[in-house]
This record gives sequence, C-alpha cells and structure tokens, in this order.
Amino acid sequence: MACEKKKLGGKINPSLLNLEQLSYLDLSLNDFGGIQIPSFISSLRTLRYLNLSDAGFGGLIPPGLGNLSDLRTLDLGRSYLPIVKNFGWLSDLFFLQHLDLSSADLSQASDWLQVTNMLPSLVELRLSDCYLNLSVSLPNMVNFTRLAALDISSNELPSGSSLLINWLSSLTGLRFLNLGDSGISGPIPSGLENMTSLTHLDLSYNSLNSSIPHWLYRFRGLNSLNLHVNNLRGAISDDIGNLTSIVSVDMSGNELEGRIPRSIKKLCSLEAINLAYNRLGDTSDVLQMFFGCGIDSLRDLDLEGCSISGPLPKSLGRLSSLKSLGLTDNQFNGTLPESIGQLSKLEVLSIDGNMLEGVVSEVHFANLSNLRAFWGNGNPLILQVGPKWSPPFQLERLALQFWRCGSKFPNWLQAQQRLIDLDLSSTGISDSVPTWFWNLSSQLYYLYLSHNQLHGVIPSILKSQNSGSAIYLNNNSFSGSLPRLC
Repeated sequence: MACEKKKLGGKINPSLLNLEQLSYLDLSLNDFGGIQIPSFISSLRTLRYLNLSDAGFGGLIPPGLGNLSDLRTLDLGRSYLPIVKNFGWLSDLFFLQHLDLSSADLSQASDWLQVTNMLPSLVELRLSDCYLNLSVSLPNMVNFTRLAALDISSNELPSGSSLLINWLSSLTGLRFLNLGDSGISGPIPSGLENMTSLTHLDLSYNSLNSSIPHWLYRFRGLNSLNLHVNNLRGAISDDIGNLTSIVSVDMSGNELEGRIPRSIKKLCSLEAINLAYNRLGDTSDVLQMFFGCGIDSLRDLDLEGCSISGPLPKSLGRLSSLKSLGLTDNQFNGTLPESIGQLSKLEVLSIDGNMLEGVVSEVHFANLSNLRAFWGNGNPLILQVGPKWSPPFQLERLALQFWRCGSKFPNWLQAQQRLIDLDLSSTGISDSVPTWFWNLSSQLYYLYLSHNQLHGVIPSILKSQNSGSAIYLNNNSFSGSLPRLC
C-alpha cells in the first residue's frame, strides 16, 4: 500500500524572510486550517512565482501582495474561501502573467474587470466559482492584449450577460474560454462567433436550448469542445467533419437527435468523444464510423443511452487504442464479439443495460491486461471459463448481475486483489462461499451477492474496513446467526 502523502499545517515561520533571494514559493496542496495568508509574504520582494492554491488558507487576502512587483504567477485558488474586497492592490503587478483566484470570495470586488483589463502582461486569468460580480461596468477599451486563457466558470451570469460576452468577443487572441455552469440560457451566444482563435471552448452545465449553430463548425483550430448537460436540440451537422483539429468533444446530456454524422471519420486527431444520453436512435453500424483516420488516436468513446440498436460489430477490436468504451443503456443485441479481447489498452468497459446474449469466454478477455472496471449488468450472458483460469487483469469494479456464471463460486476472483465494488447478484451460483472470499470482502465498499443459492454460515470475519459500505446477501440459503459487523 502506498504511503499517504503528508500535508503541511500550522503556522508559517517568518524565518522565510531570511531567504532574501527567494524567487519561487509553492505551498500548494497542504492544509493550513483556514488561517489567513501571512502578511509577511508581502516582504518577499524577489518572488516571481507564488502558489498557495488548495492549501487551506482563508480570511482576507493581504493587499500587500501587490508589493511583489516581480511576480509572474500568483495562484491563490481553491482554498477556504479567501476574501478579496477589491482588485486595486493588483494594479502595480505589471509583469503578472498568470492569476488564479478560483474559489475565492470576490462578491465585493466590482473592479475585477477594470483592473485585470489594465494588466499588460496577463496571459491567463482564472476566476472560477468565486461569486464573481458580473454586473460590472464594461471598460471602454479592451487592453487584454496578451490574454490567451479566461475561466469565469461556475459564476452566475446576469440576465444581460450577452453584453459581457460580446465584450469578451473582442479578445481576438483568446484561445481558452470556460463559461461552464454560468447560468447562460437561450441559444449559444452569437457573440462567440468571431472568436475563431479558440482552441478550447467550455459551455457545459448551462441552459442552452438552441440547435448547434453552423458557425461553430467553422472553428478549425478547436481542440476541445464541451457542451455537456444543456438542452441543445436538433441534429449534429455533417459539418462537424470540418473540426479537423478537434481532440475532445463532449455533447452528452442534451436533446440532440438524428444519426451520428459519418463525417466523424474525418476527425484524424480525435481522442475522446462523448455523445451519451441524447436522442440519437442510431443503429449499431454507427461504431464503424469511428474506423476512420482517427482509429489509432481514439481513446475514449461514450455512446451510453443513445438508443442504439442491433449487434455489435465483429471488428470492434480494430479500435486498438481505446481506454474507455461506454455502451450502457442501449438496445445492442446478439453476442459480445470475441475481438473485444484485442483491446489491450482498455481500462473501462460498460455494456450494462443491453440485450446481449450468448457465451463469454476467456477469449473475450485474452489481452485485457489493463482492464480495471467492467460493468455488464442486465445482459443474459453466460460466462464460461476454465476452473483454473487466471485473468490477465486486476479489477477494481465488476458488475455481472443477471449473467449465468455457473453453479460454483468463481474461483478466479481469488486473484483479484484490488476489488472495491462487486456485483454477482442473480448469477445462478449454488455453492458455499469459500473462506478466501470472506477475507477478500473486507476491502470492498459494495458487495452484492443477493438472489443466488449460496449456503453455509456467514463467518464473523465478514466486515468492511470502509465506512458507508454496503453488503447485500438477501435471498440466499445461509444458515446460522448473523455476525456483528462493527
């Protein structure tokens, strides 16, 4: 078991001031228990890099940090809600390139845009989840001459947010824009249309309810597009094939409908695509649309809940670079192709909630040495492996509810030393539970063995070391008294 990394805490010793030439100070990922950032840090005048993120600082951010005139990077994000009343103290940080105040309380700082707009060297500005005052007066001029990355996600944009977005659209050099979870409703803002330099656009977790505008498909430099969880409707245009630089696409959790366009075959750089839980209603040959020029780059494919029907293609194993494949909650039928055992890089496989049937053998797992999670619940599949089968993988999660796993308790589970979730409910096992499994059960968070014909005595060693864990043994034939579990 790996040793837990220790975190620093307590008070910071002012002896740091003895380091008169200190230019780099990183105290991130610690836990200082909500104490205020020590004001003496403002005297470390040679600092060029200061990172106190995710370190448990709270209270008022010392405005004296504005004396650190050589700073290039200032990261105070993701702590115990530190407070910034105004941005005036930042005005003299002429060399500041990277500013992150994510998760700070900026509700009183109405001058945030006026001040940051005047920082001549600023390249990256991250103000996510910080009660940002977005009902601000907009500067007459855009001076963000070098700004390349802006994250104001998880802040509630006011009803007149289009004014702010139109103002931001003047940032012609912007490459990264995150407006996720910002309360934007209506169509995708047309003010974004001219931001063709974007390589990353995140509009997830809003209330966008239009179709995807055709101008968005003209962003040929776009690497990442995230439209996850909105109310977008209509079809995915065949023009998606114009996004030739795209690496990651997430359109899941919308109301998109129609067939997945065949032009996806043109996306040669595509590594991850998530279209889950839309109304696509496609047929199983949709999987062969991913056998295009990006077949060697595709790592993550999620088509869960898309109402796809028909058999899985026998050539599924051609997607040789896949690490994650999500096919849950569709209407796939027929057998599970043996070629799936060729996906040697596969880590996560979910096929639960379909109508697959037939035999699953050792061949299906032959090269899945990296598999760590397999969800197969709800399919009437038959698992047929030899009594001495030694799986090539070490699973963390396994769910085979309603499979037929044979009458004997699966001996191959004995080698699975990383399991934390296991569901073998309703799998037709008629056997006593071996002692080695009761020992293994202590590491599990969730254990489902219900609705089998298991018998024998439940030993007193049955316990979980994990608070909040759950064990389901109902509808079996166990005898004797129930042991104490605490």
